Amino acid sequence: MHATLALAPAGFMFATGLLLGGCAHLATSAVPVAPAPVSVQVADWNGYLKQTFVINGQPAYVVVPKIAAPGKPWIWRTSFPDYQPVVDLELVRQGWHIGYIEILDLLGADPALDLMDRFYAQVRSQWGLAEKMALEPCSRGGLPAYRYAARHPERIACLYGDVPVMDFKSWPLQWPEAKATEWPKILRAYGFKNDAEAMAYQNNPIDQLAPIAHAKIPLRHVICLNDQVVPPEQNTLEAKRRLQALGSDLEVVSVKASNDSWGHHFPYPDVFGSVRFVMDHSAVLPAGHEYFQLRDGLANSAAKFTREKRGRVVFYGGSITFNPGWRDELMHYLQQRFPETRFDFVASGIPSLGSVPHAFRLEHDVLSGGPVDLIFVEAAVNDHNYDTYPNRAELALRGMEGVVRHLRQVNPMTDIVEMHFVHDEHLRIFKTGQIPYTIAAHERVAVQYGCPSLDLAREVSDRIDAHEFTWAGDFRDIHPSPYGQQLYANSITRMLDAAWTTPGAPHPHALPETVDPLSYFNGRFGRLTEARLLRGFTLDPDWKPTDDRPTRDGFVHVPTLVGSEPGAEFEFNFEGRGVGLLITAGPDAGILEFSVDGSEWRQIDTWTIFSPSLHLPWAIMLSDGLAPGRHTVRVRIAAGHNPKSTGTALRVQQLLLN
Repeated sequence: MHATLALAPAGFMFATGLLLGGCAHLATSAVPVAPAPVSVQVADWNGYLKQTFVINGQPAYVVVPKIAAPGKPWIWRTSFPDYQPVVDLELVRQGWHIGYIEILDLLGADPALDLMDRFYAQVRSQWGLAEKMALEPCSRGGLPAYRYAARHPERIACLYGDVPVMDFKSWPLQWPEAKATEWPKILRAYGFKNDAEAMAYQNNPIDQLAPIAHAKIPLRHVICLNDQVVPPEQNTLEAKRRLQALGSDLEVVSVKASNDSWGHHFPYPDVFGSVRFVMDHSAVLPAGHEYFQLRDGLANSAAKFTREKRGRVVFYGGSITFNPGWRDELMHYLQQRFPETRFDFVASGIPSLGSVPHAFRLEHDVLSGGPVDLIFVEAAVNDHNYDTYPNRAELALRGMEGVVRHLRQVNPMTDIVEMHFVHDEHLRIFKTGQIPYTIAAHERVAVQYGCPSLDLAREVSDRIDAHEFTWAGDFRDIHPSPYGQQLYANSITRMLDAAWTTPGAPHPHALPETVDPLSYFNGRFGRLTEARLLRGFTLDPDWKPTDDRPTRDGFVHVPTLVGSEPGAEFEFNFEGRGVGLLITAGPDAGILEFSVDGSEWRQIDTWTIFSPSLHLPWAIMLSDGLAPGRHTVRVRIAAGHNPKSTGTALRVQQLLLN
């Protein structure tokens, strides 16, 4: 279950405006903050659940997303909810709720604002929606939206308007087709005795911008410059001038002209920008800060996507990258943000693999396919595979620096994002005030190389502590539920928005001194065919297990050095400073022995806690502090095995050379 946000104190009173003789007076009207639940009917809204109800005789509804974004952010449309809902459709897909109450004919008068107060209290109490919302006025909906924002600026996260009316002296008074039908509604709703009293009114939205400017509410309008129904000069552009005089501003996105409905209707420009505007300003961050560091930025990829209209984007990680979810959302985001760009998306997630095997497979799996413009790297979860190793932090650092430095050596224009996904162990460690060693090691690399990084583990921990959701009921596992995948996607795209709002000039990334000179930045695969099979080993060109245990894609039906009996032995030569093996450690995984350049034999138990259920890809470093030069490595199967293993097998699928 998702936690309901705390409500305002029970003694809080909503202010309502009562108009007497054309002059607004404020009185307090006690509206319960936590009203009794209303009866709800369900319907469909563009494939999403619409829960309809009635407040004071007025129809209202809440559209519920399939997966609610953390904190239950929402957008409140104040008019014409089914007219061009392109922004709303994208927001609900991203986890935003949509609210609506029918107040159209009240045209922003105080009775409309009173109904809005009641609606706000109802959806906050019954649906647990966020304290601040995005307001979305369309045309005449600008009258209630802006007057409500002036009444309650503390409730407004942002306001996105489609040609909103800012002054009823402009519309409906100056539009002939509306004057006959809508102007009488103005007189009636506001209680004006005559036209002169209405013309003397000084509380139109255009007159009430000061509290909005003082609250620094972000504002964005889309308009058409030849709109004759709601003329821009008297509405949006006049509001912009007045806001600027108040030290604020209004973002205006305009189209030059439209022939539809006297310029009042037109295809929305920059839908993506409007969606991101709402998301950026209404997302809920319980800790009051973001979880990313931009450092040297992402200007190079932005320039490539914008100028050359093409780009190669790589998703590099373990099972959380391999599985569908955040990666699909990110591809959707990139295609929307750069609609003219032809992307080559490379899904290079392999379950169970962390930064050490990432460093050695980079050349084979990624760089061999061409230059990389933007790469997302994650390993903070799978690097915990080495928790029992005494050099676990060293491995995490050398693996991640191996990936980053190798990329930078090949192409200094490559933008690299390090992402720290959450492990349940992270949640425990954060509570002690410590930083998990995998994240600490990866952050050292990010700082040294200026890579943007995103601490999703810390964000998940903070949000669980803020009672927004639970680990067991919502996020569920290190392999996130759809809810968790959406959280990841939203956080990553917020980071990209921040990086690309003002990306700066493209530039080669610096190649600093190494954090650890023994890191695996020269990592590569060796050729199994160059191994000399001394006794007991064979090279199976199409290995597959003979038991019923599952395998990982890419680690079955591939060439494999196979040995199963103690004393089986092979050797190989290589140039470099480090060497290891990428093996498949199944239920019968044995103990290997190795010797480098005739040194004393050392043992490594290849059985893992995952071995009973899976033929697991497992990277084993034999030695990584060798002197530069040519070395000879001999590997054999030891007598005996782990008590939990069923055999003494060793299956080598790659030679790891650094």
